[in-house]
This record gives sequence, structure tokens and C-alpha cells, in this order.
Amino acid sequence: MSAPYDIDAQANYKGLRFCPRCATELEEREIRGHRRLTCPGCSYIFYLSPAAVACVIAEQEGRILFVLRKYEPGKGKWCLPAGFVETGEQPGECAVRETKEETGLDVSITGIYDAWATDEDPRTPVISMVFTARVTGGDLVAGDDAEEALFFDMDDPPDPIAFEDHRRVVRRYTEERRQRS
Repeated sequence: MSAPYDIDAQANYKGLRFCPRCATELEEREIRGHRRLTCPGCSYIFYLSPAAVACVIAEQEGRILFVLRKYEPGKGKWCLPAGFVETGEQPGECAVRETKEETGLDVSITGIYDAWATDEDPRTPVISMVFTARVTGGDLVAGDDAEEALFFDMDDPPDPIAFEDHRRVVRRYTEERRQRS
């Protein structure tokens, strides 16, 4: 019996052994200052490019929307609605889609708030883009990979938050909102 398909295991190169072009066993070499998997047969170089992630800060009546993660990484911890951008999908469209899938709410993007690169996700390096949004409809109900979806007061965010980057961006957003008030 074969092992069950694990989509998260597909996101990184750990365990990658053979060249996708010629099937020669890969070797690790230093290429341009980085350790990379390379093929001694056809000279293929495996570049692990970061995956794009779209996150949403949806504020409503002084509260910010969070989801409780159902799966690792960060299972049982809170984060902003977020997910991987699909091929051919615009990041803002992803932010709207992920918010709907995880919370049941429809949102309209009002701006891009921040972006950063991180290796905080153990599956793959990511580039996270955070969008601000306003709720335009829907019913608040957890779905997809969220166990719960709730609004929390900006001055009292949930604990624990799954990702340090989410903690940082929420803290900064809250401080900036307070200064404008």
C-alpha cells in the first residue's frame, strides 16, 4: 500500500533525489554562493523559489478577523486569513478567495499593507503580501482549513498567534490605527 498523498510535502524539496529532466541522482553543490541540488548528468539546477502567500487584515468596528488553524504549521493557533496564491491568480484575488473559504465572509480589498520574505513556514520559503479589506457580506463561519473564525479587539488579539510575522504586522497595524485616531 502506498503512502497517502500529502500536499504539504509537495511544497518543498526535502527528499528530492532525482533530476526531473534526466532522472540522474542529484548532488548538492555550491552555486553562486548557495547550496543547491544539481544534476551531474544534464547540469540542471534546482532553485527553490519562494511561494507567494496572500494575507488579509479585515477590520470591522475596531476588531480584526482571525482564524484558528486546523492543520500544521501552527495547528491550534490563530492567524490572519491567508493562503498560497494559485498559478494564474492575482494576489488580491487570492486574498478575497482565502478569506471566503476560511471565514465565509466576502471582502473587498482596500489596499496592500505590507510584504516580506520569510522562512517561517517549514514547508517552503514564502513571500507574504498583506492586504487590508472591508467586509462586504457573507456569514462568519469557519471553513476550509480553519477550525474557528472570529473578530478580536485590536487591543486584545488572540493568543497564541501561529506566525511571528502575523504578530508583527498586526501589532504595527494596530499601533498605526491608534495613532490616526
